[in-house]
Amino acid sequence: MKRFLEAGRLNSPRGLKGELRFDCWCDGIDFLSGVKYLYLDNEGKRRLEVKAFRETVSTVIFVGYEERETAASLTGRIVYFDREDITLPEGVFYNDDLIGATVTDEITGNTVGVLKRIEEGVASDLYFIEGEKKYIVPAVEEFIVSASPSGIIIRLIDGFEA
Repeated sequence: MKRFLEAGRLNSPRGLKGELRFDCWCDGIDFLSGVKYLYLDNEGKRRLEVKAFRETVSTVIFVGYEERETAASLTGRIVYFDREDITLPEGVFYNDDLIGATVTDEITGNTVGVLKRIEEGVASDLYFIEGEKKYIVPAVEEFIVSASPSGIIIRLIDGFEA
């Protein structure tokens, strides 16, 4: 399991006090509200101290980058959070932890394939599964019976084949 996960992308400065627009890739910027540090690399070596998150307009300010010019130097950068800084509720997993999980058909009990990637769809995330065939399955309760790193059980219907 990866320790440092993508939090989102830093965009252009907003205002004069170092506020950066933040394209948050988590469930929402409030998910990161207790996080004190974001990182410029996926190994946690280049740390940025968070001064403040602003949920209403999805922005972030970093200590040492409180001026527009210095904040602008971070524009376009992907930032990461440390999974150890956030406690997930029981039975909830990061998408990254599900990649590679074996996918099983609820009705037949047969292995459908392996979860290769997850993409954000319009109404829900989409699971891309590869086995003998390829499937795209919406990640909603109607089709995902259970999902954990140890395995995913789906309700397979016609129309999911890619």
